[in-house]
Amino acid sequence: MLMKRAILSMILLCIGLYSYAQDCDIHLMAISVDQKDNTPESANEYLYNRLCTAVSHDGISASGQYAQFFVAAKGLVLYEQVVPGAPAQTALTLSLNLYIGDYWGEKVFARTSFEIRGVGESRERAYLNAYRSLNKNNARLVSFLEEGKKHILNYYDTEYRNIQKEAKRAAQLRDYPKALFLLTSVPMCCKGYEAVSEDLIQTYHEYINYNCDRLLMEARTAWATYPDLHGAELVAEILNQLEPDAACYDEAMELYKEVKAKMKDDWNYEFRKKYEDKIALRKQIIEAARAVGVAYGNGQQPQTTNIMWLK
Repeated sequence: MLMKRAILSMILLCIGLYSYAQDCDIHLMAISVDQKDNTPESANEYLYNRLCTAVSHDGISASGQYAQFFVAAKGLVLYEQVVPGAPAQTALTLSLNLYIGDYWGEKVFARTSFEIRGVGESRERAYLNAYRSLNKNNARLVSFLEEGKKHILNYYDTEYRNIQKEAKRAAQLRDYPKALFLLTSVPMCCKGYEAVSEDLIQTYHEYINYNCDRLLMEARTAWATYPDLHGAELVAEILNQLEPDAACYDEAMELYKEVKAKMKDDWNYEFRKKYEDKIALRKQIIEAARAVGVAYGNGQQPQTTNIMWLK
């Protein structure tokens, strides 16, 4: 088992270093800022969707997925007029304000604003037509994203050791999802990524070992309670959640053999194929760790998008 872990660590380290200069993905939590005026709700939703699409550019992505760093947009009405005619139309001039910042630290790293205009047969349509001008071809938007990205990378370059310490504290408290959330947030192009990736490997192994013990106990309880086909199906469902590299995997296989011997040909069950080769192993480990972190983040979603400190 120790040899398997050593090999896995070398694989992840080597491929991670190879990808270091190629991968610099930064995820931003897109926030639809609550508007205090009478902006149509559909216009706010449309602005949010346009923001996610426009910001996904050059190593940056934005979605509703929880993250420390955010991007937000707010439209303020500068001019509004109903133009008479058949039919009458509404003309709007808005100041579109964009922000990138640290949600946890309540800091704005970059901001920009520009005027946008829209005309429509209703206020709603005028807003929608105005927000269409928010796209990734806007030079000011590109400059804004570059500035925000620079600040975020600088944050990780200077704070990655503190992130490691916080993740270690979380792992010591058995809060592995939080620890993995913190470690997987550090981008590959951060200068501390090599050290962070080592912690990620170790923390994920601790997590799957802890999870393995829990699941194996569940499987044994299920089989002791229902020593029949129903129990065998429960055991199969539980054991398929185990990772082959987990410390208790061999014990789980003993339980599998015990169930199989009793059920004989009545139990049609095969383990899912995992880790076909070393490259697949590395990919699946990283993706699995990210999935745990993402699930944790989704449970931390803010209850409100009314960011009072955002000016």
